[in-house]
Amino acid sequence: MLTFVLACVLALTVFPTSPIGRLLRRYLVEAPARRLNAIKPAHMVMLLGLALVGLILFRLFDAEGVRVFGMMAPEIGVWFGTFELSLVTDALAVGLAIAATTRLRDTFLMVGRAIGRAASWLTRRIAPRGRASAPRPPKTEEASGDPEPWGWAPARA
Repeated sequence: MLTFVLACVLALTVFPTSPIGRLLRRYLVEAPARRLNAIKPAHMVMLLGLALVGLILFRLFDAEGVRVFGMMAPEIGVWFGTFELSLVTDALAVGLAIAATTRLRDTFLMVGRAIGRAASWLTRRIAPRGRASAPRPPKTEEASGDPEPWGWAPARA
């Protein structure tokens, strides 16, 4: 295998204009360059996420995690290939918009309640009050120095 790779590299460098050199250049240089040029940042994020999942599985389950990741990776790759990444991004954006709308609706309700409470408090403070006088407290008899007639006074002889 190494000999074949070295022969291809030698043919590409020594005979770049020959028919074999042009054929090798088209399939070994230009085709991979076109494929690499088609990679978008979202694809890189997806691949980094997949690598992170693999690393977590390896750290958690050692060799078994690598086996599980090896069995899982092709299906995930096909799944991401079937649904273009823009579809996943659109679904994420719709989910975030729904969450933001729900939060905004709750925020508007909370602000409306606070404004209603403030308005009712303010109208109670500003509303005209009646000028009726307050009732007077009942009179209490002042305590004198005499003992009470029905208290525990010593018996008089």
